[in-house]
Amino acid sequence: MYTQCSHCKAVFRVTMKELTAAQGLLRCGECDTIFDAMKALSTTLPEERDFAKAELQPLMGEQVRPADTRIRVLPTDQQNQPRKSEATTTHSPAPRSRKFLIMSLSALTLLLLLQLLYSSRNWLAEQPLTAEFSQKICATIGCEIKVPRDVGNIKMLSHNVYSHPNLPNLLIISASIQNNATFAQPYPLLEISFLNGDSEVVALRRFSATEYIGEKRSEVLMPTGLPEEFSVNIADPGTEAVRFQFRFL
Repeated sequence: MYTQCSHCKAVFRVTMKELTAAQGLLRCGECDTIFDAMKALSTTLPEERDFAKAELQPLMGEQVRPADTRIRVLPTDQQNQPRKSEATTTHSPAPRSRKFLIMSLSALTLLLLLQLLYSSRNWLAEQPLTAEFSQKICATIGCEIKVPRDVGNIKMLSHNVYSHPNLPNLLIISASIQNNATFAQPYPLLEISFLNGDSEVVALRRFSATEYIGEKRSEVLMPTGLPEEFSVNIADPGTEAVRFQFRFL
């Protein structure tokens, strides 16, 4: 019996024993292709079936050789193994390329993080948990933060006025204030005005944060939810003043 390779068309003489040993699968001795010999099985040479006048001519320019030199029965445990030429090789990236990629991604991530911090610096400065951190970062990279202010949330908790015990015509005003905003903010400018019976201002004085809270304390932001006590000296406006009021600017 004869069979023909489906790939290179080489013709082989085979026996039933060879066919049954590998369930019809043979490996071509010419191109090393595995093919199903049963599909092209014939009792005559292909030339005799298709080209009667050319039965003595070699098929495809090749001589028909004995089966043992042209075909090889494929063992059962090798039937499903890929040919070496068909094996897929996985190429791992070079260590240097991988290291460069990691460094590039890290630098890009850091750059994006700094850009996010810079664009959100004013909002971060308003948050109690991130205010101090954002100020330190901006001080390091040289950016400016617009410090939030809300004097409407600075409340007077208590106040008192009395004459100075040692200096005549001088009053001492003591007070306690608190920042009720959700963020720390600079100490405000303090305005104290004295009013007469007609609610007209007869005397007015404004104090900077350094004057009423001290130089060291005024250099930091006013914390939230903590009472701040202070006292200031002010000239006595006389008997015309019947009351006084505070205002934060």
